[in-house]
Amino acid sequence: MALVTCKEASSSSFTHQPKKFDVFLSFRGEDTRLGFVSHLYNALCQQGINTFIDNNLQRGEEISVGLFKVIESSRISIIIFSENYASSKWCLDELAKIVECKKKDQLVLPIFYNIDPSEVRNQKGKFGEALSKHEEKLKDYKVQSWREVLSEAANISGWHYQRSCSEFEFIQGIVEKISNFKLNCSPLFVTRYPVGIDYRVKTILSDIKSNDGHIIGIYGPGGIGKTTITKAIFNRICDEFDGFCYLENLRERSGTNAGVIELQETLLFEILRNTNLKVGNKSRGINMIKERLSFMRILLVLDDVDKRIQIENLLGRCDWFASGSKIIITTRDKHLAATLGNCHSTYSVKELDQDEALELFSMHAFQSNKPKDDYLELADRVIQYAKGLPLALVIIGADLYGRTKPEWRSAVDKYERIPNEEIQKILEISYGGLDETEKDIFLDIACFFKGYFKEYVMDILNACDLHPICGIQKLFDKCLITVDHYDRLLMHDLLQQMGREIVRQESPQMPGERSRLWCYEDVHKVLTQNTGSEKIRGIRICSPESSKMKLEPKCLEKMKNLKFLIVSNVDICRGLKYLPNELRVLDWSGFPLSSLPPNFDPQNLIALNMPESQVTLDKLFKRIQCKNLTYMNFNSNQYIWELPDLSSATPNIKKLDLRDCAKLVKIQDSIGFLDKLESLDLWNCNELEILPSCIVMKSLKYLHLLNCNRIKWFPDIPQEMENLKFLSLRDTAIRELPPSIGNLTGLERLDIGSTLYSCQLPSSIYKLQHLRQLALHGNVKFPKDVGIGRQAVACNSYGGFSKYCFPKLNFLKKLTSCFTYSEKCLLSGSKDLNFRESIIRFNRLDFLVMQDFKFLKKIPKLPESIKEVNATNCISLNSESLRKLILQFGRNLGLSPNMKCSGGKHKVLMDSHSHRKLSNQIDCSSRVSLSKLKAIQDEDFPTLDAYLVDFGERYDIRVPGKKIPNWINHQSIESSISFWVGPEFPSIAVCVALHLVQLKDSYAKNDKYGSIRDDIIDCYLDIHISTDSRKRRFMTWARFYELKCDNLWFYGEPHSRLQRRFGDLIQGDRNHVEISCKITHWTSENGKYAPVIARMGVHVECVCPPQNSVVIQHNSQNVADDTELLAPLLSPNGSHMDSDAGDLSSSSSP
Repeated sequence: MALVTCKEASSSSFTHQPKKFDVFLSFRGEDTRLGFVSHLYNALCQQGINTFIDNNLQRGEEISVGLFKVIESSRISIIIFSENYASSKWCLDELAKIVECKKKDQLVLPIFYNIDPSEVRNQKGKFGEALSKHEEKLKDYKVQSWREVLSEAANISGWHYQRSCSEFEFIQGIVEKISNFKLNCSPLFVTRYPVGIDYRVKTILSDIKSNDGHIIGIYGPGGIGKTTITKAIFNRICDEFDGFCYLENLRERSGTNAGVIELQETLLFEILRNTNLKVGNKSRGINMIKERLSFMRILLVLDDVDKRIQIENLLGRCDWFASGSKIIITTRDKHLAATLGNCHSTYSVKELDQDEALELFSMHAFQSNKPKDDYLELADRVIQYAKGLPLALVIIGADLYGRTKPEWRSAVDKYERIPNEEIQKILEISYGGLDETEKDIFLDIACFFKGYFKEYVMDILNACDLHPICGIQKLFDKCLITVDHYDRLLMHDLLQQMGREIVRQESPQMPGERSRLWCYEDVHKVLTQNTGSEKIRGIRICSPESSKMKLEPKCLEKMKNLKFLIVSNVDICRGLKYLPNELRVLDWSGFPLSSLPPNFDPQNLIALNMPESQVTLDKLFKRIQCKNLTYMNFNSNQYIWELPDLSSATPNIKKLDLRDCAKLVKIQDSIGFLDKLESLDLWNCNELEILPSCIVMKSLKYLHLLNCNRIKWFPDIPQEMENLKFLSLRDTAIRELPPSIGNLTGLERLDIGSTLYSCQLPSSIYKLQHLRQLALHGNVKFPKDVGIGRQAVACNSYGGFSKYCFPKLNFLKKLTSCFTYSEKCLLSGSKDLNFRESIIRFNRLDFLVMQDFKFLKKIPKLPESIKEVNATNCISLNSESLRKLILQFGRNLGLSPNMKCSGGKHKVLMDSHSHRKLSNQIDCSSRVSLSKLKAIQDEDFPTLDAYLVDFGERYDIRVPGKKIPNWINHQSIESSISFWVGPEFPSIAVCVALHLVQLKDSYAKNDKYGSIRDDIIDCYLDIHISTDSRKRRFMTWARFYELKCDNLWFYGEPHSRLQRRFGDLIQGDRNHVEISCKITHWTSENGKYAPVIARMGVHVECVCPPQNSVVIQHNSQNVADDTELLAPLLSPNGSHMDSDAGDLSSSSSP
């Protein structure tokens, strides 16, 4: 069949899946083809209306499926009823399909050509005769259905041609109406390269369709893609509504009454298509919109709203919408989006991920979806600079297109120092909506406090009279800042650069006249040339490399209003004789003097941070009073012998950090009465002997005495201290806790015990009813007078995070009887431990650590509540225990071991040669120093709060082993696995085989149990998940510490959590998923072994197509050749264990 259409318009963008045709013409060929229909078709085509006409003169008896699809893919169907129309069964089937599509919002327009509409409606005359003939040949129900659709179509408003005017004039009227309709239905241009749009649109659409609310607020910072996403959504769903309208740039267009009236009239015209409607004034317009549109199911987009009045000027109280109407509002103001009424939902637009950012940038910079090979490094610099902001990627990509590499390098260097003007202008719009104090807060954070804890910054800014409680909230609402899960203030790098550029423009050539200085070169110039001024509010002196700076002793004297002085990695060669009295923050790492300048009055000081300094506290606080001082950090100070009386000098101190003060011996009694103190950190003060005799600190939340190995007595606690959450007494010399420990009624975590001393706990330990984590080290003795028959207390859990010890079975028995309701228990380090079945009585146990139980052979059945088990280095565990543990892990996730890959045995075969080669793949680039690994750990646990985090619904098991169980249905010797899933993420279990491989040219020994003797391995692993939509997301990470043998890591997440986290990656009924694992950082204490990912498995309910197995071979590098002999999991006699604890291959149903 020949299809004749107007030339189709080229697609302006991805997102909208437009109707293929604007108009479908249904007609009886012998009546009208060569006359009226031919003229109508040509007139429509001349106006650019994409029209379908079937010019196949040889028709069969049955209408084709293809023609049905054409009708479905048309916006409008025009039915030309002529006298012989009903004689064609083909035409009647077309009509039935058209009426069906009308119910799905297709516009249907009838033309009664030289025939009265009543003949069609009532099937009289020629129509009645034709249907009677059909009834003679066809079944009654078929003809009856035709009668019904004829009646329905005849009742639709259309055109009746009665020769009262020329056909030309008649046709022009039809074309004009269709043109107006098409103009209103034309899809919006979205974007040239719609990278990352589709799944974001899908996520919001799923919420729109599943939510009965009328109003959807889409918010995010400038340049994040709110407008682009909203246009794509509009294109996709506008056809489903009675009327629709997209109003752009409300912030700019609502500035005057005339602008508001213009918007009101535009809204009415776009939906009603009536050019005669005039609102007169703003108030009348609000009511007119309500009166005219309240009965219609409308789609309305209000783009770039920054004030609620802009919405009210159009929609009044937002309470009149017809059922099914949707109002989408884009804004930079999160608070505005959240206050749109009861029937609303909100969506936060996130930055592009790394892969999306690279593709979008490459499309603009290279006209390709990836960069040229020789531009990879420069492209990566741009990606790191833009941090996923589409605006920046598009502007910079277009700017760099076609330029040479030297031009690229010069331009990127400039971007990193001075922002692009176009980007700056758009980002500054949000800043312009702040008041003066809010602007100061934003600039202070951008220049000095990004990454700092919110509470710390708020206390400082409050002391500057900036009202940060409401001010910082305003920055959140404006999407200018965010916080991470540790409550640290974050800001997009380009927003930070925007703020700093605002400060630089205060005085581009004279940095001493600016309000804030952070660039080392600018600071050096101002201080060495003594060009500072009273305008300077804050200075950060931080050299990228350790350096010396020769300064005049009074170089800060001109900066009378200086409030923040932050110094690190800089050695001041000469003395300092002046500090401004307006200082709120004095943060000077390695301060070279023993005291502060004598004329400095620190009454305004909030934070005094001097780690690694030479300041002597007893001298300092004898001379000065710091009534407002809230934060004090003197960690790693080797000149502090005694912590003096602070009750009068710093009565409002909230956090005191004295970690690693190796010479500190005594804490004054008065410290125990600081009722504002919340955190006291004395970790690793290994000379500390004397604590306050008692503590009465109602605000104290954290007390850290880890590695204070000379402390023998813990203070008395005469009063209840319900706020203390974390108490670490690990590796102290404390052998007995006072009975008053029971007054710590709010304690959630207790670390206690030492490998050198036994510690007796009092019976009052059982009063700690909020204890969630109990970490036991060495021989910790529980009271013997608490029997099994005693009523259990409501303790929530126990746990811990490092090397723990639970030495005797009977202690576990007593714990079982006394902590029936516990949730978490971490135990580690014993040489004589066997679990009994009574552990099942810990019916809320979810975390058990047994790391380094070298002699532990059996783990009994654990409670069903168990989520995490760490049995790393427990090399004596038998395979049956491990098999049952792993099957329980799968059962908790709802994953049966009998579940097969739907595409067949999806597994990579491994011969000994390829396995040896693969297991030798060591990533030397990810090897780091011990200090670097510690810094990474500190970043993961930036505050003691981190030790109380609940990781939620996830499962994590670590056991010794080499082989992934056979029943895991997807396996590979690569560090990634791919498979297919359906329209939602199922539960997934990942298994990683982590092997320790001896480095070349090193000599290492194993002990008789198979553990490596002369090396200790620490490493970090990341798991990522991605789909065929090329979206790659971080799934989880794990740290393995002090590895001594090969281990297996099982990690799993249930369907509900995966769908919540990654459901937006799913597109369609079948999705290709890849899970990959990488060792991101590792360290070898003695440089003899390295960790490698030898195998990987994923157990998942999949929809994989059939796939053949393959054998993969890889080359080795920098490792010894005898890999099999060097895998350090040996039997007690030193021979290899082919069916050892690591062989979990066989299984049965749990």
